[in-house]
Amino acid sequence: MIGKLIIIGIIIATLVILIPNSSKLFQSVPALDTVKDKIDQATSDKGVINASKSAIKEIGMGGKLLDTNSTGSNNAPTSVYQLAPQYVTKQNYTGQVFEKTGNTCQISVPDLAQTINGKKQLTGIIQLDQCPANIGDPVQVVQLTAKPNSPPVNVTSGLVITPYSNNGGTSSAGIPSQTNPATSTPALPTLPSYYSTVQLTTVNQGNNAMLNFDDTSGQTRSVTVTMKNSDTVLFTGTFYSSKFTAEVKDVPNTPHIIEMTIDNSVYGILHASAYAPSNMQNSTITGVLSQ
Repeated sequence: MIGKLIIIGIIIATLVILIPNSSKLFQSVPALDTVKDKIDQATSDKGVINASKSAIKEIGMGGKLLDTNSTGSNNAPTSVYQLAPQYVTKQNYTGQVFEKTGNTCQISVPDLAQTINGKKQLTGIIQLDQCPANIGDPVQVVQLTAKPNSPPVNVTSGLVITPYSNNGGTSSAGIPSQTNPATSTPALPTLPSYYSTVQLTTVNQGNNAMLNFDDTSGQTRSVTVTMKNSDTVLFTGTFYSSKFTAEVKDVPNTPHIIEMTIDNSVYGILHASAYAPSNMQNSTITGVLSQ
């Protein structure tokens, strides 16, 4: 009898220890809804890069660098932004603000489009908070990547988003587009010269869209145009003129992108794009160019 009581006592003591710990284990298992949300975020076709993350910096209109990272107590670099230039690879892209709500911009960067679940995005989209640019404005997007031989950092890649200066020489804040020795403010980039010569605009008229191309130099040999959404090519054609207008009918109310390959005798091959989200009826979008 005494032996049985001892065994029962051991079992009870064991349960007292295990039951609280087992409740903690069950609490650590995420709910199915939480797991689903994480999967949806990881497989989302939109692929928005939120500029509030530490992996993105911006340079405001006044040229002041807004650094969201800080060094450790031993002043060792913690992100790619703090590495010496010899340890960083830079890749420049041109993006465009296609939507703005309050101070938050949505920026289209076609060269940053990713392939998700075997399907390539129409464009890469960056969400930038405290955005100084306006709808239609081009912006410079620099992708930074730490080289393999760089010192170890927590953030190994990131973006620097910069508005272009106006008039080729002055920012919208009146700062010359050269570094000011007195304040050490960085220079704002200037748009390439072909921006003042070649222009692409698309006017959404509801179910139809008008594509307008104009090369005031008259040096365009040919322009290949493709308009597509995620499902199909809506329009494609080649034009042999420095100025033309084309109407695309029955445009669905879905996000779509217009891409142009321009053969110009002065600038060589230029690439133009204009991204339009859904619900863009009765709006005009100016395309961005790159070489």
